[in-house]
Amino acid sequence: MRPLVRLILTAVVVMVTTAGSAADGPRLYLNSSPYTDDEVSIGVALPDVVAHRPYSLGGWVMCVDGPGAAVIDRIDLINPSGGIVLQAFSFRRRGDHPMLGNAERPLTELGFPARGSAVTTVCAKNGESLGTELGLQYGKTGEVTAHAEGVRVHYTSAGRRRTVDFALDVRLCAPGDMSTEQCREMYESDE
Repeated sequence: MRPLVRLILTAVVVMVTTAGSAADGPRLYLNSSPYTDDEVSIGVALPDVVAHRPYSLGGWVMCVDGPGAAVIDRIDLINPSGGIVLQAFSFRRRGDHPMLGNAERPLTELGFPARGSAVTTVCAKNGESLGTELGLQYGKTGEVTAHAEGVRVHYTSAGRRRTVDFALDVRLCAPGDMSTEQCREMYESDE
């Protein structure tokens, strides 16, 4: 009987320590949902990108898995190369504006606030939640093609610091770059 009691106690302790509570605050979801196991990966290649100009991308939906707020503290690029930089980020409730695809303008000129407040939109089980749109403003510091494999969002929820990664592969193609496969394919399809 003793081995069975130890096994049950161990299982109870593991369940208690891994299960979250309302005091932990809600978790942030970016282009995904707590109700599906879907992992989203997106690739974006922009042509003829020159240095020191803003290139804004958007259309990604964020939500939280319960009541409360997730305050985004910062966003870092994952494995940046070629001088790519994240110049700015912001977010806004969906429904107030059309979703942003991409534009060669700063986020603030596209209806995004200079700084978003907190993500409070709760994820809907049926996927019908309006959510909160994330906008990212990229740039590059040199004349070569620049690249990042994704973004890491650092946020605070109920006083706890957390992160969520988003596999958003972005290439800012230098004008006429035929040596980078994704850029070459894009330029060849435009001909």
